[in-house]
Amino acid sequence: MRTRNMLMLAVIAAAVYSGRAHAAVAEGENLLINGTFEAEQVEFPEFWTPSNMKQVRFLRTGGPEGKMAAVVLDAGTEGSDSLSVRQQGLQLVPGGTYRFSANIRTKGFKSRHAGLVIHNGGWSRDNGIKALPADSEWTRHQVEFTLFPSENNEYGVACFAQSPTGELAIADVRLEALSAEARAGSKSQMAWVNEPRLVPIEPLLNQIPLQRPELTLTFYGVLPESTEAYEWEMEIKGRPIPVQRLAATAKRLSVPLTGLACGDYQLRALLRRKQGGETVMERVFPISVVDQPELDLSGIKPLNTLVAELLERPLAPEAAPQHFTFVRPRDGWIFVSVSGSAEQPAAEVTATLDGAALPLWSHQGCREAFRLVTRGAHQLTVNGARPGMRLRVNAIPEIFNYPPCVNPVVPENGAYDWAFMKRHVLHAVTTLNGGNLPGEALSEAKARGLLWLANFNVAPVDDPVALRERMAAHAGMTQPRYDGITSDELFFGRITIDHYTQALWSLPNPENRRVYTWIVGKPGTSSLHTDFMSACLNASHSRGRLLYEAYCHPQEDERAAAAYLDNMIAETMRRFNVYLPGAAAGSGIIFGNFNQLPVLSLEHNPAVDFKVFLDMQVNLVANDPVFEGLATIGYWGTYYGDEEMARWSFELMRHYAVEGRRDRLSERYGFRYRPELVVNGDFTDGLTGWEVAPAAEGAVRAETLAGYGKNSQGRWGAGKAGDTFCLLTRQPNGTNRVSQTARGLTPGKLYCLQFVTADHTDVVKKHFNPRRYGIEVEMPGVERDAARSFVHIDRRKGGRYAHNDNVAKVNLHRIVFRATAPTLTLVFHDASATPGETLMLNFVQMKPYRE
Repeated sequence: MRTRNMLMLAVIAAAVYSGRAHAAVAEGENLLINGTFEAEQVEFPEFWTPSNMKQVRFLRTGGPEGKMAAVVLDAGTEGSDSLSVRQQGLQLVPGGTYRFSANIRTKGFKSRHAGLVIHNGGWSRDNGIKALPADSEWTRHQVEFTLFPSENNEYGVACFAQSPTGELAIADVRLEALSAEARAGSKSQMAWVNEPRLVPIEPLLNQIPLQRPELTLTFYGVLPESTEAYEWEMEIKGRPIPVQRLAATAKRLSVPLTGLACGDYQLRALLRRKQGGETVMERVFPISVVDQPELDLSGIKPLNTLVAELLERPLAPEAAPQHFTFVRPRDGWIFVSVSGSAEQPAAEVTATLDGAALPLWSHQGCREAFRLVTRGAHQLTVNGARPGMRLRVNAIPEIFNYPPCVNPVVPENGAYDWAFMKRHVLHAVTTLNGGNLPGEALSEAKARGLLWLANFNVAPVDDPVALRERMAAHAGMTQPRYDGITSDELFFGRITIDHYTQALWSLPNPENRRVYTWIVGKPGTSSLHTDFMSACLNASHSRGRLLYEAYCHPQEDERAAAAYLDNMIAETMRRFNVYLPGAAAGSGIIFGNFNQLPVLSLEHNPAVDFKVFLDMQVNLVANDPVFEGLATIGYWGTYYGDEEMARWSFELMRHYAVEGRRDRLSERYGFRYRPELVVNGDFTDGLTGWEVAPAAEGAVRAETLAGYGKNSQGRWGAGKAGDTFCLLTRQPNGTNRVSQTARGLTPGKLYCLQFVTADHTDVVKKHFNPRRYGIEVEMPGVERDAARSFVHIDRRKGGRYAHNDNVAKVNLHRIVFRATAPTLTLVFHDASATPGETLMLNFVQMKPYRE
């Protein structure tokens, strides 16, 4: 077998396991795993993922007759934003007939939208139980339906409630295949769950300390006989290694490695039947024993959860070399800064690190560097100091940016080239992903010590062997300009994640190039997902990273946003650490900084300043203890952000991930979550807040068109946001006017006004005819910044995030101006439109502009 030469051997299992995934389901069989919510020795039922653990509660005996287990969505009397409990990864048959049933109880329950449903991938369609009374005792609900299509025939189950109050409880949830084709083609995750697998838990395989030489593993799966019928055999170079089954559970194994010198080894593990000696499974783990002597950490000062000060002191005013020692508690990045003064800038300072030249780069009068170093003590030498200079060394996280040197799709923002990066990005980044490093950029990036990872498209994930071979042959694993790859992307909710796990465990990586893995969602299935997480962190000689896609959607107010972010980001990291202890040290939180209408935008709500919302996200990670020791932080989507957001994103990284601040950066500039300068900018409340002067009766009115915000404006994952607008019908005898007075401006400060226009007839008919539409705005008395203002006409036809050729295109108006008074009257009109044209106006947004 070729796998003998790989880093790890795949599971050798009996045919009963390998064939289980393809067998037809029986009549009456429940396709859901753990539909009765069994939860022995765990806090929440396995295979079910709650939106959060605070308001999604598990009742061990709270179901029907007080005996059955139940799950409760408990919003209380004060209510909640959105609650759910989900199971994903079902493979079902479109066109097949299914029965879906559950016991349901409600108490004082109200919700804008709720139910217990089967949904397709992406959740654009669902079917199930939605008629829920406000108050009911335990009642059996049932629905039969013909299943709708879904990509890759993958589906999920969700009990959900949007903006709920009160309680919604469910118990004994069942999904049964009724028709012959449904029984023949349906699969649950049970085959993957039952498959025997041995998973390394802690420490990481190549970071086993000589001072504590012990490895903990967990066995998952179902065996035909009781565990007493089997025995483990482990060896290293033919030397038997005793195995201890930990008292808490026979599935948790402790492997003592006392007596091994520092170095690399292979640990061979076999599970055999005691009677007959038949091998049930075999794994080979590459392990390393490393010397990790105790370090003196007394001089280290934590600044926030991401950054610790390792060294900070004045430099003597002398040109002679000055020597310093600092200690990094674990492998990772450092930030070195020599600061001067206006009179004595640090331009002539040079440095060495551990005897090698350390190139320093100028930034705001300082000389700085980022470097990746190992755990332990390091020697830093500084030359050429002058009076008033200070030296600082911080331990910082890896700071990530996707992608470098890729220009924005809206060209009016200007070029995001290497010159832009040197001005606005490189002072707060260590790792670049995808994109380009043309000309001098590549050599300069290497001189700065930056990492550059190529982006690897994982799909298709249907064949572990083919996937592994594609990974090994990728440019990021073979070309010298790259330091590795990012695998883009995996989903906890898809069972094909196991194919990637198998490919990653067996990936040949002789140069130990970095392999980082993008992941969507929260782990919910211990066997599948712990194995996946362990493979990701143990990749690259235990330098792999699991990059969580924290692409967050703004909420109506700051309180709701804080609750949403706790669930979206903090709860995910809590779950990571439960599934794999210490997972934060090998994980990354990657935020979405893409806010570019009409391409791809998380900036759904014109009432919210996305700068503040993004600040809230990074601030949470910098302050919540669950993120202590987080390996990586950064952004995906810089080229889909406008120029202000691209600059602001790395100001935030500098503030939190380099300088180690805990306070909100937005407060320094007086930015607020809801600026409240204009109101009802999306016309969700009709024409409330607007003065309307129609040229004829009915020529100005509020309207709604489903899908407009998503399809034409690129509001990503925004639901119905953007579907409401003001419709102006140009009259032959006059101009329509819609006005509002902006209030709360500070004279002398810069602001940004944005709004979107489109042709209603084109949108309704899905007619592709991009052009300049005839809605303009009057802003009397302000000082417009012409260099930063523009009207972007979306002319894309095809390409990424262009949706399709039959979607009508919009104009994005952006006006940067300096206020001259506390109030400003905005007057929108259609004077330049052709009589008879019906034009749309929405996303009227005004917010402070970061210069």
